[in-house]
Amino acid sequence: MPYKALPTTDLYFLGSMGDLVSGVVRRAQVTRIGDNSFRVGSRYLVVRRDRDEVVDRILSDQAAEIIYLIDDDLSAADDPSLPEGYRERLAALKAGQYRKLLDRAALVVASSDKVAAGLSTKADIRTLHPYWAGTLRTGKHLTAKAGPLDLVHLGTGSHGAGFDFLKPVIESLLAGGADIRFHYYGNEPRLGALDDDPRIVRHGLKSWRRYKAALGRRHFHLGLYPLPDTPFNAGRSINKILEYTLAGCPAIYSADWGRARDLVHGENAFLAEDTVEAWGQAVRDIVAERDRLPAVYEGAAAHYRRFNDRDAQRLFWLETLVGGNL
Repeated sequence: MPYKALPTTDLYFLGSMGDLVSGVVRRAQVTRIGDNSFRVGSRYLVVRRDRDEVVDRILSDQAAEIIYLIDDDLSAADDPSLPEGYRERLAALKAGQYRKLLDRAALVVASSDKVAAGLSTKADIRTLHPYWAGTLRTGKHLTAKAGPLDLVHLGTGSHGAGFDFLKPVIESLLAGGADIRFHYYGNEPRLGALDDDPRIVRHGLKSWRRYKAALGRRHFHLGLYPLPDTPFNAGRSINKILEYTLAGCPAIYSADWGRARDLVHGENAFLAEDTVEAWGQAVRDIVAERDRLPAVYEGAAAHYRRFNDRDAQRLFWLETLVGGNL
């Protein structure tokens, strides 16, 4: 049966360690035992969740040294800003494998300091950045002087609060005649009557593999990533910052969130306070001064190279999973 890794597994483990995993090389140092589970001797890594039989088998090994990686703040899983179905899935994970693995883990790896702070475990806790395997765009498409500015929101199911925030922003921009197109991802329309506007482009959801392959081929000019102040959003990692940059564009981020993650307005990102008026004005200013985009993208690319560190992630796993001591 082929394995189907979660994006989390790809970004936090396989991207830097895949060449050492069984099924990729003959003399593998790491044996894959599930979609998101791996073994080196008596040491196991479980990323977020796996099939019950895989996790139960790991937990039944009394000699197991378990490393558990989690990329969401499940202490905030009941956040009402999350879609109901997503809250239900988080609640099931929290009550099931998450609790069992936290109780047995020797080491828990978190995607952000806020996720780490929300953990209830006796295990050691470390934080780790994601790693995106891919080639940065040159940004040449950002130098175009004419034509609509292509805006994109890359959020998915858990980003409902951000999407709801953006809807009136986009509505006001289109009503005011701003020369833009707005792209988003989803299998169902989410903007009501706005979805009938030809300046709204909805991209159907793809498999993770196809999405990654297509990401670097788009010609987006500006990403939009608002993070309203909700309990769940407070635990967000830097993942989307890397993703927008790999998509070939600088992005606007919520000001307080962005400043805490080394984003500087006008240098490597655009920052806006979380009001519809502030975000609308930020987009209008960029439309009027679109020649700023290449320089800000260069700054975003430098930020990406600083934090998208394959060697650092690989060294972490070589020390904690393959060798060394927990």
